[in-house]
Amino acid sequence: MRQAVILAGGKGTRLQNRLGDLPKPLIDVCGKPLLERQILLLKSYGFDQVLILVSYRADYIKDYCRSRSNWDIDVQCLDDGEPRGTAGAILSVFNQLAVEFLVMYGDTMLQVDLARFVRFHTQGMDAAATLLLHPNDHPQDSDLVEVDESGKIIAFHPYPHPDGYYLPNLVNAALYCMRRDALEPWRSRTGMLDFGKNIFPEMLELGLLLRGYNSPEYIKDVGTPERIDKVCVDLVSGRVDMARLDHEQMAVFLDRDGTINKEVRHLNSPEQFEILPGVGDAIRRLNHANYRVCIVTNQPVIARGECSVETLRQIHNKMETLLGHEGAYVDRIIYCPHHPDRGFEGEISDLKCECCCRKPGTGMIDSVVAEFNIARSSSWLVGDSSSDILAAKRAGLHSILVETGYAGLDEKYLVTPDYNFADLPRAVNFIIEGHPRLMESLEPLAANLKAGEMVFIGGQSRSGKSMIASALRDLLRSQGINSVVLSTDRWLRGESKRSDGVLGRHDDDHLRDAIAKIDTRNGTLSLNINAYRKLKREQIVDAEHLRIESDDVVIVEGVIALYVSGAASRPHRFYVSIDEEERRQRVLREYLLRGWSETEATAIYENRLIDEVPWVNASASSAVNLSVVDHKVIIERNHDYK
Repeated sequence: MRQAVILAGGKGTRLQNRLGDLPKPLIDVCGKPLLERQILLLKSYGFDQVLILVSYRADYIKDYCRSRSNWDIDVQCLDDGEPRGTAGAILSVFNQLAVEFLVMYGDTMLQVDLARFVRFHTQGMDAAATLLLHPNDHPQDSDLVEVDESGKIIAFHPYPHPDGYYLPNLVNAALYCMRRDALEPWRSRTGMLDFGKNIFPEMLELGLLLRGYNSPEYIKDVGTPERIDKVCVDLVSGRVDMARLDHEQMAVFLDRDGTINKEVRHLNSPEQFEILPGVGDAIRRLNHANYRVCIVTNQPVIARGECSVETLRQIHNKMETLLGHEGAYVDRIIYCPHHPDRGFEGEISDLKCECCCRKPGTGMIDSVVAEFNIARSSSWLVGDSSSDILAAKRAGLHSILVETGYAGLDEKYLVTPDYNFADLPRAVNFIIEGHPRLMESLEPLAANLKAGEMVFIGGQSRSGKSMIASALRDLLRSQGINSVVLSTDRWLRGESKRSDGVLGRHDDDHLRDAIAKIDTRNGTLSLNINAYRKLKREQIVDAEHLRIESDDVVIVEGVIALYVSGAASRPHRFYVSIDEEERRQRVLREYLLRGWSETEATAIYENRLIDEVPWVNASASSAVNLSVVDHKVIIERNHDYK
């Protein structure tokens, strides 16, 4: 595809104060006319002919194009006659159209990977047209487009929408790949003809194939002064260029049940779907922060025969509608319909199988990574189950476990999240603000570390040790230094093998042996490490095999980390302190989540004040004190921990 057609006949009535005597396509956008930005984009993707359909003040556009000899592209300005709508204008120049061509509206600022768009149009199907679609933040008052799972457009839903009817959040973004012969039935039509209102719905009625290319890339109408100003802000900030899919994207992958909506075992109807508090605002913040928001959800109810694909679509339509009411949207919804176990009445045998897409498999994540050009190292997965966390680990994403839903207590997989937060809103706040702030504040610590060294981070239970350890690891990795985090909780004894006191709860001898091996490693060290099931309070011996290279930085964190570090003169020993009331609340919440009563949880906290807190404080001699305030680490030397 080498030809593009730009619809440039608009008057720009709402922009008269900015335009003066100029036609709308020549509106200034940060020092350059919009039309020139469009032509240069087309040129950059190999288009060598542009037909500009002009009407209002056409001479201004023709003169401007003649003055731009440096474009080095065939630009023809064609008068489309009396206004006949978007499709009527194209039909007026039918004989000049190439066999296939691109349609661009002259009042849109866009930065789209046009090569990808054209490939989607030309590969595999003989489509009459392919429409670029995207979600928006106000679907309730927008004309919506519905596609099936192959990308085929199956319906158009003009505004207003019926009350209580849930629709997918996809809108026509006004960029099309088209076949000229598909327009033949309308060549003799007179009067106003619009693509969105007339041609595309009628094509569906005639049985012509229309495809929807769902893209998160930047394309905005600039029809008002406010929209022009917003586009200029986005240009200056880099948001426009960053959105193009030939640039790496940041993404947040979200589990659905227990993370976005209330956990309902085997949810199988829209009526059961109830969005959790604050979720809409959290996702809206991700949208504004340039993260691609992608839902990846296991839906075995399909394989079990408890929910049809069409009902699942309605559930997701409801979710998108509710999010839209809060100004939020998701860029992709991917689900796995499979389930490995057989024996359910009404099950679908073809879907009863092992697959690579069901979490903790990474198939769903991998497909989005490929489609959106996702940078794994700067992307996240937020979920409530151990399968979510293991999927994130396997896919190379940062992981956050939320305490809604299962809160990780399914313990199906022995895996530790990078970070823990109460719910999605707090997780999103950390992703956008907390994590960058935490990493920046840890730079003085990282600056003193050398490859192959060990770091010990101690402190009271629930004081924030694991968060600091994970953030330090992330910072080191961003600097090209591989690092490994080991939690001393992995060496907690099972309940039946415990004795009194802190050390009675820990297998510190075997932990010391592991540290000695790490300390004296020469080359690659293979190490079997334990795991601990919190809910059952049992130790799993040799649960994970770990490879530690000689130049890896190893970060040991936990209640007894400073105790097992050895000599107080060892470098890189840190003690994490926290407001005691905040720590108490964290401890109580942890045990309440495990199903303990408030009385039992309080008793645990009070007992630890007696047999653990003084002991941990005493082990912190000569350590550097760290405190965390609003996700910022404050570093200070402190020798008095009693």
